[in-house]
Amino acid sequence: MQVILLKDVKGVGKRCGQKNVSDGYASNFLLPRNFALIADKAGIAKAEQLKEQSEAKRTREEEILNEKEAKRLEKHEALEKFRREHLSTKLEIKRL
Repeated sequence: MQVILLKDVKGVGKRCGQKNVSDGYASNFLLPRNFALIADKAGIAKAEQLKEQSEAKRTREEEILNEKEAKRLEKHEALEKFRREHLSTKLEIKRL
């Protein structure tokens, strides 16, 4: 039976891969546990839809991480600027 894997299955294949497995293995293990879909037109369409959704989710998560990193760098630069100004003020006071 041809199936499309929805998750990595040890000894069978990686996610989104299309594999030929025995009917019993597919019907008794892969399909009930939602590890795979039958590789018919509907299954292929559903797998493509799931793949697009996961790509969109990954893209959103990446954008959020990039925004957080930019904010962190901005705060770090502001803190470094404050430290330099504070240090120069201390040195000027010490000289007087």
